[in-house]
Amino acid sequence: MREAGGQGGLPAAGWLEGPAFDDLRDRVLRAGGVDIGLSRDRCVVRRLAARMEAVGALDLAGYGRRIQTDPEELRRLVEALTVNVSEFFRNAATFRALARDVWPQVVAQKCVEGRQGIRVWSAGCATGEEPYSLAVTLREFLGDALGKFAVMVFATDVDAPSLQAARAGRYSLQSVARVPRQILGRHFEPSPGGYRVCAAVRRLVHFRQHNLLDPFPFRRIDVAMLRNVLIYMARPLHCTILDAFYDALNPGGFLVLGKVEGLAGASRERFEVVNLAERIYRKPLASSPAAAAVSPREALG
Repeated sequence: MREAGGQGGLPAAGWLEGPAFDDLRDRVLRAGGVDIGLSRDRCVVRRLAARMEAVGALDLAGYGRRIQTDPEELRRLVEALTVNVSEFFRNAATFRALARDVWPQVVAQKCVEGRQGIRVWSAGCATGEEPYSLAVTLREFLGDALGKFAVMVFATDVDAPSLQAARAGRYSLQSVARVPRQILGRHFEPSPGGYRVCAAVRRLVHFRQHNLLDPFPFRRIDVAMLRNVLIYMARPLHCTILDAFYDALNPGGFLVLGKVEGLAGASRERFEVVNLAERIYRKPLASSPAAAAVSPREALG
């Protein structure tokens, strides 16, 4: 699908304007929370144009009529517009902050409460690098004490093909190029063309298709990773989603956002700042048990 005046097979400037685009934007927003009006770049144009060409739509108005009567095509468009950029231990400083500021507090709180379940949620997990990275860092932190805890890392995304790839846990040599050699040796196994996340790590991660606009499937979460998701959503949704994560977290639970994201609305007052540089926040404890009095060494036995 091409229009006169475009470059490189893409539509001409000004294509993403007018009533037809506004209607399409509203439908995509309601379906997946993705606001294509926030990023009218070549990537959005290319993905939208590809879907239009796939169904034979000649213009935005015609494509709008198509998705109005074809929910499956609307789903495909939302999936196409979802940017699945991921890598292992993305933003290494964030994972160092988890090891220093978050995991010790989570483990200490479990010790105070006499609970063994540790529940982590990676929302917008793409092809699985983030939730597997979380599982690896938890295994590294807990060490021999891993058996004392029931660790579950939930991983969700709206894109079904990405989840299918994530469940397989197979990654190319390029994908694991930045993984430290010692981590690769302990938590990965050689696989044709690259590496596969080892079975012990895969067992900790549970993948599920989920749209953040739908009711949340999890509660009693200790750490929620919501990195680089809000930037693709309309601003009025930020408050709604952040409030929902607040409710999904355990008292004392942690929320981690992307480096260019922040709290909005009432969440600014509801969360405590743990590490502003790494966008780590905490839901206050309902009471004040002496979790800080239990050192990580004591909690891990």
